[in-house]
Amino acid sequence: MSIPTVEACFLPVLAALSSEEPIIEQVALQQAKRDGFANLPSIYLIQTDKRGMPLIQRRIAWARFYLGAAGFIQHRSRNLIQLTPAGAAALARGRCSWADLVGTAAWRQKFGEGWMPPQAQS
Repeated sequence: MSIPTVEACFLPVLAALSSEEPIIEQVALQQAKRDGFANLPSIYLIQTDKRGMPLIQRRIAWARFYLGAAGFIQHRSRNLIQLTPAGAAALARGRCSWADLVGTAAWRQKFGEGWMPPQAQS
């Protein structure tokens, strides 16, 4: 077992935003960590990067960024985020991968055709 990838964090982030109402971003990210990775050994929850930030927290934050870039979540105001219909559809399917994100018009508009982040290439 190892620390979940950014891609493995997509569904927990979407699930944390499953309510109809916008939610405070930090609350959603903490809920994704708590609910999505409750069975993860504690050593993986406290392992940090060279800056001292927990790796799982960093990967959840990257997942939120990429989900937003693909149009699966949106910012309602500075600190409030919520699911879009595309994000709700991915959550209902129970599957969300890099291919799902890269296939959106929002992704292509932001990053260009066929661009994949370094986290997706490993």
